[in-house]
Amino acid sequence: MKRSTGIVFLVALALAAFVYFYDLKHKPASEAASSESSKPAFNLTSSDVKQIKIQRAGTTMDFERKSDGWYMTQPRAQRAEGSALDGLASTLSFVSVDRTFPNTPDNLNSFGLKDPTVTLDFTLNNGTSHEVRFGGKDFSASSVYALIDDGKQISLMADSLYSNANKSPDDFRDKSLTGVAAADANFFDLVNSSGEVSGTKKDNNWTLSKPRTVAGDRSKIDALLSAVGTGQITKFVSDTDAGLAKYGLDNPAVRFQAKLADGKSVQLAVGKKEGSDYYARDLSHPGVFEINDNLYSILSDKYIDLRDKQITHIMPDDVTRAEVHNLNGTFACIKGAGSGLVLEQTANKTADGKAAAAPPSCPDFLGELGEDQADEVYDNPSASIAKELAKPAVQITITDKNGKKSQLVFSGITGDSIYGRSDASPAIFKFAKRVFDEVNFKQPQ
Repeated sequence: MKRSTGIVFLVALALAAFVYFYDLKHKPASEAASSESSKPAFNLTSSDVKQIKIQRAGTTMDFERKSDGWYMTQPRAQRAEGSALDGLASTLSFVSVDRTFPNTPDNLNSFGLKDPTVTLDFTLNNGTSHEVRFGGKDFSASSVYALIDDGKQISLMADSLYSNANKSPDDFRDKSLTGVAAADANFFDLVNSSGEVSGTKKDNNWTLSKPRTVAGDRSKIDALLSAVGTGQITKFVSDTDAGLAKYGLDNPAVRFQAKLADGKSVQLAVGKKEGSDYYARDLSHPGVFEINDNLYSILSDKYIDLRDKQITHIMPDDVTRAEVHNLNGTFACIKGAGSGLVLEQTANKTADGKAAAAPPSCPDFLGELGEDQADEVYDNPSASIAKELAKPAVQITITDKNGKKSQLVFSGITGDSIYGRSDASPAIFKFAKRVFDEVNFKQPQ
């Protein structure tokens, strides 16, 4: 070992020894001598905790667990953030005491317990109550001194319980925007920069009534309702409706309403942008809060986003016959012995009286059309758009199991698109040109 390296090593060793003995000398004798294995601070399970009280920064917060979750009763009466209270109750069930020290005036003062930073009281289902006062942290900053039930010993424990309790009232408030389940809604109305869209649900299907009466896109509308139902408040701004103009909520950019099957209603308003979030309010009670950009984006859906964009909803299994006229000829597909359609043949036997070969299968073009979403829908098509279908390149006549017939027509390819129309409505659908290959198939061989 080089001499310089050896000197550095000895200096470091001496310094470490000095810090150790200095710390030992300046600790109370009881602290220096205390070294015991950790033990549970309480004998309970998280579900045993019925009530919690937290006192910090001059504020008292009271919480009570009910059959449907946690509720805050002070400083305001409202639903509480279940995950935060469940986490606190869970920590109570496993937090351990690592070391103990005598409860003396000197120790209370040294460990910051003379004036506790946080006091936690909780009551169990059996009526038993406990109190925990928290002082300062130890040198590691990962453990905290605490006094349990004003006992004879001061405890040193991991700071997890302290961290879970040392929160503001807003941290314990329920941040659910509405809690509405999409399946419970039977009406919605959305007003934003693109206009107003409203719809009603019947038999699990949505029909838009504004700006015109057409079928709604069930998946998109359910996604909108789900986003509102599961949306989270990102920040509480005010508990009153004072000064709504500064938040842009006197004349909100977005208004949303949903009516539920039980007669209840949810109404939201969204105002100005603040950073990456937006000011908003629930019209059923006073207050202003913020929502994130993702929810705002969904609340910006336009009519075309929520309108049904499928040209047909007929189920392939309900079809008994489809007559096809396209650029490859004219032929018909009928329901086969199994699932799917097969080519319709005029004879079941060959010329020599033998059974004809099984007819070839037709492609699942109806299934593909049922999944295709139009890029645009023209409810009142202009003359130039309607002209695209004056002489359709493809015409398909469908007969269902009840004998009802319907017809689909498609144009040829124009640029990167084709146009289609169903005889169920005058609307014209604009699709990507790949859809043309789905309907312009050759007769199966």
